[in-house]
Amino acid sequence: METRSCPSMDELHGLARVMGMKYFRHLSKLELHQALQRQMHHAKKAQEASRKKKGKKKRKAKKYWWRKTKKNTKRDQGLNTVDPIMLTELGPHTFRFVRPNGTVVVYNLDSLIAYILATGDFSEPETRIPFPDDMLRQLDTEVCPRRGTLSVILRAKAAGLELQSVVTAKANKAQFEQQKIKRDGLLGLERCAGEVVTEMLQVIEDEDSEEGEMRLVMEIFPNFADLYSQLKMNDPEYAAQCHKHYLEYLQGPPNRPTVDESGLYQVVVEFMKQTAERPSHHRFYGHSRVQ
Repeated sequence: METRSCPSMDELHGLARVMGMKYFRHLSKLELHQALQRQMHHAKKAQEASRKKKGKKKRKAKKYWWRKTKKNTKRDQGLNTVDPIMLTELGPHTFRFVRPNGTVVVYNLDSLIAYILATGDFSEPETRIPFPDDMLRQLDTEVCPRRGTLSVILRAKAAGLELQSVVTAKANKAQFEQQKIKRDGLLGLERCAGEVVTEMLQVIEDEDSEEGEMRLVMEIFPNFADLYSQLKMNDPEYAAQCHKHYLEYLQGPPNRPTVDESGLYQVVVEFMKQTAERPSHHRFYGHSRVQ
């Protein structure tokens, strides 16, 4: 008798042959059906156990790889061979800085000290993490490992680095504050002069040459001459760099040069050259020029 829950005898015999059962022909239909169910249950259970074992090994291997990669990455983060400030190869005298997250960065001793003395910023250049006083004292010396300890062997000057002490410089913060005020003033002058140069370009690209010529003579040229004179008096090198940038801006990029609609381009360029050659008539912003 066949039911919905039990296949026919021929189907059971076929399943038994596929499952590899022996001596199944003497079994009744019910016994054969139950035996096949037990064997299929054991096979399914063994398959799940094998799958779990493989997954556990895979997760373990992945976890080991992740830990190893993370450890190597963290260890190799500070192994830089280029100075972050000057972008040159590291020299024989270096300074190793360990950040709070464990990464290590190496600087050339001379470039780091020169950067601090020039900017008055007593912090790491990349992350702006302040240098503690003990670390600033280390910057005044060259430190190297000897017999497992850090031994001071040479001061910076003895190593051929003719630089001032950063500890002494930090004690004189008023000097750096004054320099910052001067730099901010020069930056403001450069931005104002840049806006005037933008007005020059607008006049060059405008078709109304008569009105443009009047604006240049009565307004734009005097303003630029005054601003550039102040800039040149306080920092001639910075003024020369700005002047070069202004001329390149007026000329335009190679793939899209400036179109001289008004015919005043050469007039503006000639004025810019004369302004650069003219001596300044303004005074310094302070007692000394900005360094």
